[in-house]
Amino acid sequence: MDGQDTRGASNPVTPRPSFIYRLLHFFGGGIYAPDSSTYDPIETLLNAEDPEERDRLTERWRDNRLDELSFVGVVAALLAGVLTSTGSWPNITSGEQDAWHVRTSWYCGIILSLFSLLTAADQTVRLHRMSSHRNALNNIRNLLAMPDGKRRRSKSTHRLQPKTSQVYAWQLPVIFLTTATLAMIVGMFLHVWNATKDLQWADPNFKVALIFTVVAVLSIGGFFAGQASMYVPDNEVE
Repeated sequence: MDGQDTRGASNPVTPRPSFIYRLLHFFGGGIYAPDSSTYDPIETLLNAEDPEERDRLTERWRDNRLDELSFVGVVAALLAGVLTSTGSWPNITSGEQDAWHVRTSWYCGIILSLFSLLTAADQTVRLHRMSSHRNALNNIRNLLAMPDGKRRRSKSTHRLQPKTSQVYAWQLPVIFLTTATLAMIVGMFLHVWNATKDLQWADPNFKVALIFTVVAVLSIGGFFAGQASMYVPDNEVE
């Protein structure tokens, strides 16, 4: 129609997801469940038509994965060291051993951080050993998508799909590390507040718990706000 502005009619703007949705996506995608940043690079390297590009993308994925595993391994080792030292932390008020639920939280964090370290080390060794093979890049692709004859293709696009187990397996070190961190944070809250159950408001130890909680809540809020601000919907990833 003459004089009518039709800009954007063929390309409607998708509304930006809400802040709450982006927070939930942080838990479901990227950390505990792989999102497009984990899945798409694997799918792209499996479906590259040019052999040289396919090898180049496989090398890039392998090198980036090794860098990530190295970082996760270092952080997991540091976290395991910190969590191990919590066994010598006495109750704030009595100086005696902390309650069972406090120690349970920290012990769970220790085992989770150790498995994060173990999984990162195992995957690093596997990638290095596979890379020393004559057909290293092809073997890596076979690992990610299964050998010919067993490969899964998308029903809509007919593109090769990564094995679901592989996508989640390479996410395990981060999952273990994140859960270990959460276990330590929960343990610290329990440790601080368990010591205040019989104290008055004016007691210094109660003030310690209150100030700790305020700082912790502000830190947690800032962390989640930062994560939500970096969220990009999967349908906007090019």
